[in-house]
Amino acid sequence: MKRDFLKLMGGVAAASIVGTPTVFAQANTTWKMAIPVAEKSWFGEMHKWWGAEVEKRSGGRIKVMHFWSDSLVKWADALPGIQSGIADLAWVSSTYFPTQFPHYMTLDQIFNFGDDYVAGMKAAIDTIENQPDLKAEIAREDIVILMPHISGHAPVGTRQQLNSVRELKGKTLRTYGGARIDFYKALEANPIFMPFGDMYAAIDRGTIDALGDMAILLSNAFKLNEVIKHVHFLNPPGVKGNGGSVASGFFMTGAKFRALSPEIRAMLMQLRGEYTERYGKSLMELEGTIMEDWKKRSRIVFHTSSPEDEKFMLERGNAANELLFKRQEAAGHKNVRAVWSYFQEARKKHEAKR
Repeated sequence: MKRDFLKLMGGVAAASIVGTPTVFAQANTTWKMAIPVAEKSWFGEMHKWWGAEVEKRSGGRIKVMHFWSDSLVKWADALPGIQSGIADLAWVSSTYFPTQFPHYMTLDQIFNFGDDYVAGMKAAIDTIENQPDLKAEIAREDIVILMPHISGHAPVGTRQQLNSVRELKGKTLRTYGGARIDFYKALEANPIFMPFGDMYAAIDRGTIDALGDMAILLSNAFKLNEVIKHVHFLNPPGVKGNGGSVASGFFMTGAKFRALSPEIRAMLMQLRGEYTERYGKSLMELEGTIMEDWKKRSRIVFHTSSPEDEKFMLERGNAANELLFKRQEAAGHKNVRAVWSYFQEARKKHEAKR
């Protein structure tokens, strides 16, 4: 009888823990974080800093276990990876999931951000949490952003110099997806969607002619400077580049987030703000350092657009954005322009504050 009673009480206690989110949140736990990049990289340092801060600020109740280089969940599987519980956090990029994120993808249009990366990330978070259509989309997938991402401007890498952007005509080029597919088509290139981890081998083997959307820091993490000799910024007038990825970041499921105590949730939101500042400022500083290193160590030559190419870039980039708008609207996503407008206004607001 005593043994049965103990079993019964144990079952009641377990049910109580499952049914009381804050009890679970107060217990010691380990979060599995799926990371596509290597530990020994700038991104790796940023992610380790975040994990260490979570452990410290939670009083040791939460520990973060980092799984590097796609060892837990592949980058292209990040969303189902957290939704299935394989990972607690993963780096979700909108263009890898176009069906789930037709509005979120809009943030990655051509010319989406300027040279202030902190403002770009703050604008993305602002849009996720306050623009009605995007907010509903994120809620439908039931995910919460804990660490924003911005790629920095995403140039094109080649083995041979391009004397003009028009020389991309007919070349097979890797792309991140979204509006950038239409952008490269407008430049008469042949774009192929490809995850970052596949880029090195593809150009090294000659499978493709150029590396599109080649963000400097991420390219450094994947050692792409070993397989290209020229970097072309394809920039329009007045900006260092044509934009890049901002509709991306580390997410946790909403169910897991809501199960945390109010104190832990508040801590994670404060940490997100600090991470945004730390990430953006460091990225802006390090891009220049990395490019100088590439010039000296890899003898890479960097190219900005001629005045003629600047005008051409602006024309073709705006045309690509319009094509994506129309395609998304035809598919039933009537408010993609409203999402883009909100993001651009938020970006201006945060740039003005800074």
